[in-house]
Amino acid sequence: MVKIENLLNLLTILMILVSLLSVIKYVSVIFFTLLILTMILFLLNLKYQFLKPNRKILTLLSFLVSGVIVLKTNSNNLVLSLAHILIIFLCVKLLEYKKYRDYMQILVLSIFLTTASGLFNLSMIYLVFILLSIVFGYFLAIFATFYDFQESIILNKSEIKELIFKGLKSIILTIPLATLIFIILPRTNYPLFSSLGYNVGSTSGFSSEIGLGDVNTIQEDNRIAFRVVMDKLDEPLYFRGVVFDVFDGRKWKSAISKKRDFVIEINGKVVRYEIYLEPHYENFLIMLDYPYKVRIKKKKFYFTNKLEVRVYKSVNKKIKYSGESIISNRFKDDVDIPFYTDVSKVSNRIIIFAKKFKKESNMATAKEILNYLKTNFEYSLKNLPTGKDSLSKFLFEVKRGNCEFFASSMALMLRVNKIPARLVGGFKGGYYNENGGYYAVANKNAHVWVEAFIDGYWVRFDPTPAAIENFTDKNRLPFALKMRLYFDYISYYWTKFVINYDFDKQVSIIKNVSSSFKNIKVNKKYFIKLVFISIIVSVFIYLSVKFRKRYEADYYLNNFLKFLAKEGVVIKENEPLKNIVKKIEDESLKIAAEEFVDEFYKMRFKDNHVDYRKLKMLMCNIKMHKKKT
Repeated sequence: MVKIENLLNLLTILMILVSLLSVIKYVSVIFFTLLILTMILFLLNLKYQFLKPNRKILTLLSFLVSGVIVLKTNSNNLVLSLAHILIIFLCVKLLEYKKYRDYMQILVLSIFLTTASGLFNLSMIYLVFILLSIVFGYFLAIFATFYDFQESIILNKSEIKELIFKGLKSIILTIPLATLIFIILPRTNYPLFSSLGYNVGSTSGFSSEIGLGDVNTIQEDNRIAFRVVMDKLDEPLYFRGVVFDVFDGRKWKSAISKKRDFVIEINGKVVRYEIYLEPHYENFLIMLDYPYKVRIKKKKFYFTNKLEVRVYKSVNKKIKYSGESIISNRFKDDVDIPFYTDVSKVSNRIIIFAKKFKKESNMATAKEILNYLKTNFEYSLKNLPTGKDSLSKFLFEVKRGNCEFFASSMALMLRVNKIPARLVGGFKGGYYNENGGYYAVANKNAHVWVEAFIDGYWVRFDPTPAAIENFTDKNRLPFALKMRLYFDYISYYWTKFVINYDFDKQVSIIKNVSSSFKNIKVNKKYFIKLVFISIIVSVFIYLSVKFRKRYEADYYLNNFLKFLAKEGVVIKENEPLKNIVKKIEDESLKIAAEEFVDEFYKMRFKDNHVDYRKLKMLMCNIKMHKKKT
């Protein structure tokens, strides 16, 4: 036996937990901790009853805190502020004494918070959170209704089971609609996120400029950036994104690219692959280095003179494309030497230092710089040099940094020695899923390396000393990322299905089918036969369903009640059968009716078995009574 109030409180906690988990990665740790503590307080108060807060004071407090949040809100954090306000109101509602209205308010606030998580990042896990919210919310509403009717209701196990079973039937009907939404929504071109002032791409991917240490934030992000379906390769994989070629003293920028109208010369192994790219809100595609062919539907692209693949509209939804690349460490090209040897923004100290690495050839100079950086510096994502002279601090003081510091140092030291150089931003490595046959590349794999123009070729150099295992070895990954990669197999197929699903094509098919029907010439004889057969089949189905009802107790109960109503017995809604029988004035009919009701109760509540033949016979006795009279 369980009190209805206990069920309500359990569902309330589950509902709030689901909504909190859905936004846990995005909300401030202060609000997250506050809600957790409030839930603990709520549970303790259920047992010890030590809190009797004033509802008006709590409401006033929640509005004051919300006002402060609103004052700090701008176009970039609108959704985050909304989530924080929802958490504040959930805390207040948990502490208040609760009636039906309060439980329903908690339900609505929780659903709003779960919905907000979809505005942060729409992924497959969002579907799980929404479905859980629907399940818990549905039962919360049902039990709250019981609670509103009578707070002291106690339910036994069989009653709870029956409620859950019937409730699940209704919930199952919502799954197709929810699934359809999750198929269509990720493919929509409507700029939902940007219109709400929240740019998901701000935490992942590269933009047209990058500051020293910026990639650090990306490299701490475990989310999957893209997946590459291809055979597993033994050599290190570099995925090319953006080329940075202008250094202003603090940042690298990508100068305006021109369309490449000629084919580059590359020797090496040809690799064909398919990429499923998550939205990064920039206008370039990620390609395996060095790309030379791309195929993509409904998106125009072009190769730039820096061997980037650019698109005319930013990638704001999941897309799929295929490509061909050549695995090599260099490609033949032309170069604007003055542009790529510009060191006007480099400090004199670095220039004097870099000249010490000058050797008899450009390749020897490059290798000398590469070897120096790899052996005398330490790779780190923590406590990176900052400020105007961050690069000097890296080279002469801390000697510790991430890939941007290593790549920037080498590129500028090459330029000082009149060797054209630039940075390439992209990704390195990935985690190969043997079952799925694809590389899952996380934002954690974001990387920057150097291209130096030597002897007519752009040559790749990677001065960052981090071992390749750090980018590819699953055994060295944190547990959370391992689990993410394990479940990514399911997410990959969901993404693949979503992207391959062509909503426009489905609409087109429906239109074509409709127009096809208009052009069909109907043979009258066949049409009449078809109609006749359809009628026969329909009648057969109707009779089968109707006959099947005769095996159910409710069929005879409805007949019983209809008969009594025709006999003039007034029957109220939900009135017990025994009370109805007492209203019958004719004694012989009353005896027959009592016999029917006793047998009905016995079958329904004691034997749990319906003998429809006996009920049919009792109904015949009742009807025979009328004929006799």
